[in-house]
Amino acid sequence: MSKSFVFNFLSGESLKNYFVYLILFGLSLVMYRQSIGFGYVLDDVIVLSENSFVQKGFKGIKDILSKESFTGYFGTQKDLVAGSRYRPLSIVSFAIEHEFFGNYPAASHFINILLYALTACLIFKLFQKFKIQTENRPWYLTLPFIAALLFTAHPIHSEAVANIKGRDEILCLLFAVATLNSWIRYFDTQSKWHAIASMLWFCLALFSKENAVTFVLIIPLTIYFFRSVPFKSSLIKAWPLYLCFVFFILVRWKVIGYFLSNGQVITDLMNNPFVGMRVDEKMATIFYTILWYFKLLIFPHPLTHDYYPYHVPKVGFTHLVPILSVLICVLLVWLAFRFRSANKTISYSIAYYFISFSIVSNFIFPVGTFMNERFLFMPSLAFSLVSAYAINYLIELPKFKYPAIVFCLLVLVAYAYRTISRVPDWKDGFTLNLSAVNVSKNSARINLFTGVSYYQKAQPEDNEAKKMEYLKIAEMYIDRSLAIFPEYGQGLNMKAGILAEYLKKDNDIMSFLKKLEPVIKAKPDLDFVTKYMEFLTKDPENNGIMLPYLKHVGYDLLYKEKRNYQFALHFLGMAYKINDHDPEICYYIGLCYQEMARFGKGSSAKIQEFENNAKAFFDQAASLDPKYAK
Repeated sequence: MSKSFVFNFLSGESLKNYFVYLILFGLSLVMYRQSIGFGYVLDDVIVLSENSFVQKGFKGIKDILSKESFTGYFGTQKDLVAGSRYRPLSIVSFAIEHEFFGNYPAASHFINILLYALTACLIFKLFQKFKIQTENRPWYLTLPFIAALLFTAHPIHSEAVANIKGRDEILCLLFAVATLNSWIRYFDTQSKWHAIASMLWFCLALFSKENAVTFVLIIPLTIYFFRSVPFKSSLIKAWPLYLCFVFFILVRWKVIGYFLSNGQVITDLMNNPFVGMRVDEKMATIFYTILWYFKLLIFPHPLTHDYYPYHVPKVGFTHLVPILSVLICVLLVWLAFRFRSANKTISYSIAYYFISFSIVSNFIFPVGTFMNERFLFMPSLAFSLVSAYAINYLIELPKFKYPAIVFCLLVLVAYAYRTISRVPDWKDGFTLNLSAVNVSKNSARINLFTGVSYYQKAQPEDNEAKKMEYLKIAEMYIDRSLAIFPEYGQGLNMKAGILAEYLKKDNDIMSFLKKLEPVIKAKPDLDFVTKYMEFLTKDPENNGIMLPYLKHVGYDLLYKEKRNYQFALHFLGMAYKINDHDPEICYYIGLCYQEMARFGKGSSAKIQEFENNAKAFFDQAASLDPKYAK
């Protein structure tokens, strides 16, 4: 080891930095150490524990890189959300972990904490490079250190760190900040090696998560503000980074098969919360969430992982919140422009926030939900910077120095405490659902998930009284879910499943069938319902009940009331299998085919087929009972 290295390491500046790194790592570990004992929750099963590619270890990496991100779980590319997902890097890291540790969530949680702490350290280095801290001030009162502490302690990051799947967020920001650090060093030194390093980091950021694309603008903007380079010149000089972006887009296009959309309209409310909204309602609701995000940055309570319909309400511009949100956004944009020369830190922070937030805002691209706390992981860097700047400014004023220091400490303690109190919610799926349902009371999704949790809790229970108690609680949450979203397929499936559990206990088929009617009416295509109907009709003793019920559902409920001829035919067909000599059933089936011929869409041959079937069933009904003769 050379003397110069030892001298540099022992210098005051280096010791200060290493001490800062130790504090940031220590704080991260103290706040998130509980998560090391937690298991897999939410999408962890999709990207890790039940992902077939990850379970192959090293051998699955090729498939991870060459397939859409959910393919390893579903077995095929589903395109459940707009634009699909291609975020292979975090999934590759899971495959490497699996090669060494198997399905060992403690290792994954610990690595998330280390990566988070490393991100905080790089943020500290980045803010040092901005050179906006006051000289001759103790290191613990400098802007970079305060900003890094605020970032590390902020409770809004708990989802990204405590949920293993959140590693894509951490890696994306980690490599994006590394890109920016290297690019600033390139500008300062003109060393091509720093430019190459920056390109490498940027590629890694993009392959972690698409959000990194916003740094195509953020990096030139940073050079413009903190190296006083004209913005146009800064944009032009960043061309190597644009090559990385083009490379990523081409790879992504090759893997998922299209650029932004395959043309398929997402009609599932749980993957497109704006289904059924007018354009003005969609815009108003988006602005509503923007103000909610501001509130969570400043006052991160209460916290939840579920912002699905309709925890976030559908609103119009007659509502005060979206109007206020628009005014605040306009004011912030004006401030960013107004202070672009007089106060670069404020101007830059506002610009950074809106640019990094744009891709998850639902303005540019639909993200599949109204909002999520993890979407603030990257934008919160700007909040940490501008908050530290405000504290730093007050410290410089003799009258406010100590009150500012005390205020800063109180905020850090409050944030750290809220983070520590939030982390246990991620212990397991049951705990997480219970914590969320107490906050997101009007979310159809979390009410469903909580109901499912209690249903699963009931399955292995031997005590019948306890089992029924769990099923009743499950039914309560499922009913809440369906009250919010009556056509919720998964909720209706679970409702039918719970009714089937009651049937096993009391064997009251009439009660079961009566309670099942609303489920069939809302969603007659549920596979569970069809299979259960077929199961009940296998026992000839049930035919006295099942035959009139299937006729009632097929004709009264689906044919007359819902005008759903296809599924009216489906249920009447099950009745026909029980008794093909019932003239009324034959007549009802003939009516279905007749209406399908009149109003159905298809080729002339198909229409003719419907007409022929209608005639055949009408003739059969007439032959069985002359009153049906036309």
